[in-house]
Amino acid sequence: MQESISNSQEMQEDEIDLRELVRTISRYKRKLVFFTLIITFLSIVWVLSKPNIYHSQVVLVPQTTSSSSMGGLGALAGMAGVDIGGGEMTPDGAYQLYLDDYHWMRGFLLQTKLFEKLNAPDTDKNYRFVLGIDTFYYIQKRSLKKPLAELTDDEKEALLFKTYQRIKPLLSISRDKKTSVITIGFSNPDPVLAKVMVEEFLSKASNALRHNELSDMDKKIKYYDEELEKTNDLALKTQLSQQMSALIQKKVLAQASDYYNVKMITAPSVAYEKDKEGPKRGLIVIVALVTSIIIGIFGIFLLEFLRKEEKTAAE
Repeated sequence: MQESISNSQEMQEDEIDLRELVRTISRYKRKLVFFTLIITFLSIVWVLSKPNIYHSQVVLVPQTTSSSSMGGLGALAGMAGVDIGGGEMTPDGAYQLYLDDYHWMRGFLLQTKLFEKLNAPDTDKNYRFVLGIDTFYYIQKRSLKKPLAELTDDEKEALLFKTYQRIKPLLSISRDKKTSVITIGFSNPDPVLAKVMVEEFLSKASNALRHNELSDMDKKIKYYDEELEKTNDLALKTQLSQQMSALIQKKVLAQASDYYNVKMITAPSVAYEKDKEGPKRGLIVIVALVTSIIIGIFGIFLLEFLRKEEKTAAE
């Protein structure tokens, strides 16, 4: 009996507290509405100041090469410090290593003049905005304090690193585990620049891989040729000749292909104007609206608490 009375009292207290909360919010409802409208309006202005983001990508398929057991040649070459093992890094792994290497990316940005394009005063000439409204963008636009030609060496290096940091998360490299299909993509407000970035990165990274692989092949061919001259073992001579022949064939194929060890399936293209990747303006405004309501209600309770504290202290 006592427990039921206690539970009834707790329910009444909860109901009273809930009513009190509603009354508190009701007293400040105009301020809450005003605060919510201000935050929502600012979020709308912010999303309108952001240009559309476009994505360009290339789809590649690795060119598989058959590897045969080299028997005693592996141990022989290992003793001489020459690696002839069959373990090879996948192209997507190599591309990712280049992307993570600032020194290589620095040379890439300078060699392709993408550094200048990404920081040119008119870099936003191809930007697109929702309903064509670009007023807010140009109001808050920040331009370089100095033209690139007037930057000191230290300032240029700092800007180079900032440019690398800016584009690195936007340049994606992924590989499907089931199909082994490799996708290299880049997102940018300029759809033309997005396409150029993908093309240039694929070309320069592929050329770097090809150069390194051809250099390694030349070392192996030279080593095999030297061993072929020294040995009198007919079986070993046959194995060395076969390996040299395989390497020469691989070298010819590597030089003949446009991109090292991969075949292009889908070429990068300039995205259609309405085929934007972001920003998700509607979602951003909704999140801002809900967040402003939550923060506003929290602020109301905080103000009410402080008011009661002041009243208690005054008494």
